[in-house]
Amino acid sequence: MNIDRFGIVNDEVISDPDLTIQAKGIYSILCTFANKQRKCFPSIATIADIANVSQRTVDRKIKELKDKKYVKRDGKYLKLL
Repeated sequence: MNIDRFGIVNDEVISDPDLTIQAKGIYSILCTFANKQRKCFPSIATIADIANVSQRTVDRKIKELKDKKYVKRDGKYLKLL
């Protein structure tokens, strides 16, 4: 099954020179899962699969995004900027 996905990526995130390219990529993937309230909950395994990186890398990059306040935990969801 092929599902067409797209996401709206905040320019502030993409243009942040202090954010690694991998974190920007993970943020972009999260955006493709986000609903209208900018919340998403894909599994770490799913994100790692799409990004072709390890689950540990995804964990580190999500932590990087959280530290920069681009994502935050909201119950079981991640809330995106």
